[in-house]
Amino acid sequence: MRAQGAAPIVRVVREGFVVRDGARIVDASSTVTLLDTPKGRFIVDTGSPRDADGLESALDKMGVPLGSVDFIVNTHLHADHCGGNDLFPRARLMAHEFENPPLGAVKVVGDMPVSPGIMIRITPGHTAGSVSVFAEGDRRYVMCGDAIPTRANYESMLPPAVHMDRKLALMSMDRILSWAEIVVPGHDPPFEVSEKSKTEKRYRSGR
Repeated sequence: MRAQGAAPIVRVVREGFVVRDGARIVDASSTVTLLDTPKGRFIVDTGSPRDADGLESALDKMGVPLGSVDFIVNTHLHADHCGGNDLFPRARLMAHEFENPPLGAVKVVGDMPVSPGIMIRITPGHTAGSVSVFAEGDRRYVMCGDAIPTRANYESMLPPAVHMDRKLALMSMDRILSWAEIVVPGHDPPFEVSEKSKTEKRYRSGR
């Protein structure tokens, strides 16, 4: 399904997950989102290497050939977000320069429009080079990787447990929540953002 008009079509291919043993993360794989746009087909994050077969199967059920994907946007380059990149033979990678993307990738250095209705925005904190994809389709969606990894982070207004800069992480959460109607988090199903969340800052110290 290619977008014929200016608005992108947003579809979640696989919902991410995280498995914990107490505070320790023992397994994780990112949410994978497909964006159909007039400028091409984008995949946002590709999950864990162990989930590559499942991702391929999910795309096949959606009628999306691997070779039809034009661009991969990695919110950051941790293995649980880029493990399926090699599935897409002709896709060009887009990632922030601070993530040290491979040769030939499009290096994001700041907020960057990539198609009508789609903007890559910098949302650091989890890593120095974390980015989110803001897409205005039928709703305002943000595919935010681990800037907001789970719904629980949103509900408690806590930054990601793993972060390199807590202040930046909180600023990035605020940037996302002040615009989004639907958040597609790194490791949970999508959720709606209440109007209260757009105006009220209730951040508390996290771990």
